[in-house]
Amino acid sequence: MRADLPADLAELVSRPPVYRLLGVGEKVHGKHLNHVWKGLAGVPWLDEPAIPLFAKFLPKPGEIDIELGCGLASQVLKLPVPPPAIVLAGLDDLPQHPANLTADQVILFGSLFQSPDPFLARRTANDPQAAEFIWDQVCQNEVGPVGAAWDELVANPDRHVENLIFDGGKWWLFDHNMALQPLSKLYAALDDDGTQRKLIDHIARVNQIIEQLKQRRAPVQEVRAQAEKLNRQSKRLKILAIEMRKWHVDHPQVAQILKMASVIVDLIALRLAPLSMYIDQRFDGPVESTLWAEP
Repeated sequence: MRADLPADLAELVSRPPVYRLLGVGEKVHGKHLNHVWKGLAGVPWLDEPAIPLFAKFLPKPGEIDIELGCGLASQVLKLPVPPPAIVLAGLDDLPQHPANLTADQVILFGSLFQSPDPFLARRTANDPQAAEFIWDQVCQNEVGPVGAAWDELVANPDRHVENLIFDGGKWWLFDHNMALQPLSKLYAALDDDGTQRKLIDHIARVNQIIEQLKQRRAPVQEVRAQAEKLNRQSKRLKILAIEMRKWHVDHPQVAQILKMASVIVDLIALRLAPLSMYIDQRFDGPVESTLWAEP
C-alpha cells in the first residue's frame, strides 16, 4: 500500500481495474439501450474472491472510456456510484449477444453489482405512477442534490428511473456513457487546448435531477453546497489521473482505454471550478437559501 497517498486513493490506484468474466454471464433483460449481462469476474492467478458485477457492451467508440473515467472519478469524490471495471469476456460466455459481435474476446464495461430492494420492486411493479414515486423518493433523499451536482459535473443528460437503484439502504447512480457528449466528436484532438476548453464549457441540454428538484420545490441550495464540496476534491482527482497513467497492461485496446480514461478524469477535475456557475444557470440565477420561500 502506498504510504504517500491517502489510504482510499492508494487502494484505488494499486492496480488497473481489469477483470475477466468467469463462466457464462446471465443476460439481463429490461429497458436497456445496450446489451447487459450479470456474472462473476476475477483476476486470473490472483488469490482473491471473484466479484459480482453487471457488464455491458458499448458499441460506440469512446463510451467505455467515458464510463470508466466517470466511474473512477466518482470513487475519489465518494459518490454513490458503483465501482467500475473493464471486463474481458469470451464471445461464447455472452448469451444472446449482438449478431455483429464476431471477435473471440469482447471488452465490456463493468460495475459492481448492487441488488435492488425487493420491497421497492414490488411497490413499483406494474404501477403507472412508479416513475413519479421513485423521483419523489430520490428528491427527498440526500442522493438528490448529490446526484444533481454530479450529473452537472459530467454533463450527463441521461438520468432516469432505470439508472437509479435503491438497495434497501441507499440509492445508487448508474450509467454515464452519455456523459460529456462532445467527447466523441472531439476525440482526435483531445490534447488540443481549444478542444479541452470546449469540453470544460459544455453544458448538457438537461439535468434531469435538477428538473425534478425544481418541480418539487426542493431546497435546491443543497445542490450548490454539494458542488462546492466536490470542488474541494480537485487535487485528489488530479492525483488519480497521474496514477492512472502509470498503469501498465499488455492488452493494447485496454491500455488505450485506460489512457483515455485518465484524460477524462483530468477534464472532470477542470470542470469542478465552474460547476457552481453551471448549477446557478440551471436555476436562472444564483441559488439562494430563500429561493423557494413563500411570499
